[in-house]
Amino acid sequence: MPVLSRVFPRWLALALAVAAVPMTSSMAPSPSAWAAASPDNLPPEIAAHFTPEDVARGRTYTHGRYWLFVAGTLLRLALLSFLVLTPASAALRNLAVRLAPAHPALAVAAYIALLAVAFEILTLPLGYYAGFVREHAFGLSTQTAGTWLLDRAKGAAISVALAVLLGSLLALLWRRYPGRWVLPAWVLGGLVVVVLVALAPVVIDPLFNTIRPLRDSALRDRALALADRAGLAVEQVYEADASRRTKKGNAYFTGLGATKRIVLYDNLVARSDPAAVELVLAHEMGHWTHAHIWKGIGLALAGLAVLLWCGARVLAWAAERRAFHLTGPADIAGLPLFLLVLFVLNLVGLPIQNAVSRRFERQADRTSLELTGNPAAFIRAEVDLARSNLADLNPPRWIVQLLYTHPPVAERIRMADAFAAAASPPPPR
Repeated sequence: MPVLSRVFPRWLALALAVAAVPMTSSMAPSPSAWAAASPDNLPPEIAAHFTPEDVARGRTYTHGRYWLFVAGTLLRLALLSFLVLTPASAALRNLAVRLAPAHPALAVAAYIALLAVAFEILTLPLGYYAGFVREHAFGLSTQTAGTWLLDRAKGAAISVALAVLLGSLLALLWRRYPGRWVLPAWVLGGLVVVVLVALAPVVIDPLFNTIRPLRDSALRDRALALADRAGLAVEQVYEADASRRTKKGNAYFTGLGATKRIVLYDNLVARSDPAAVELVLAHEMGHWTHAHIWKGIGLALAGLAVLLWCGARVLAWAAERRAFHLTGPADIAGLPLFLLVLFVLNLVGLPIQNAVSRRFERQADRTSLELTGNPAAFIRAEVDLARSNLADLNPPRWIVQLLYTHPPVAERIRMADAFAAAASPPPPR
């Protein structure tokens, strides 16, 4: 049930250093850490609610995804490093200048567009394998190759357009405010984040899914009653036609102000019983009541300030020494170096980012139990989501600390069991 990560395109995440960045090879897992789960080392909550086949299938699927995560990170790291350490970025800059010799702003836009398109093309094969081939191999995808590629093209078009706009503005700040551009860049980044979070539900999401008011009137009434108990001004709950892409179930809370909304996947509504769906809704309302989107934006902007400052120092150092084929502090060919610094620093902070996210999710879980008082339905919802998404039911602890934005399944079930025990009256003496 993601809160923020789904609204940031890949290139925007790099340009603003807001999104979490995957692992590097130094974090590659050892065989002992990936030892197969057995009846002896399974958490009791998993053994009680899942079959050995559930455990094995989830482990196979997610451990493959861990490795794909590493591969994708190494690929992007290699591409940025190649641009920084070779004359490639300078050559691309020269090509852009030849394309628009009399218009520096157009040359900058052309450079960024060429760079963004190159990244999209070079990462496409791995993305196709991870997002289409492998999802079909595990029976999770309902897309054709054509619809998958169309979605990819839409995402790429949005990413390239945003990269050109934001990168051009960043280059303008480099030229106008040499040595003093970090603060205006940070302000610009903050405005972009807030605008994107606010507009994503009504501008970006409808490009990929048909999103309409929840059709199940009884479930809608339960949702509105639940919102009333939570003290939230919810007028509508929405449903996305995710089933035309995936068999996975999910829900999310998104938007700001008038665009703030809860969206359920239609396959979740069709597959789960109403009480379990109500628990999912209550979880998303927990994000609402705890203001997690605003807190997430605030934390992201605090991190962005640090990353921009560090990136600016490295860029100034390289420009002063004419290193990495740069001609000066405003040379757009320095953009890959700037992004590489943000990439690496964001990577260092990844455990902290995910720890905060897991804390938010625990708060939302607790709120969902308090709103509904139904730990049994909570567990049913968690089991259903874990099965439909092929979750790793017994992940290594260090993988959780590095990569998990949500608590593991066993921890969430354990919390519901503890809630049930605390709510039960003591036995008579």
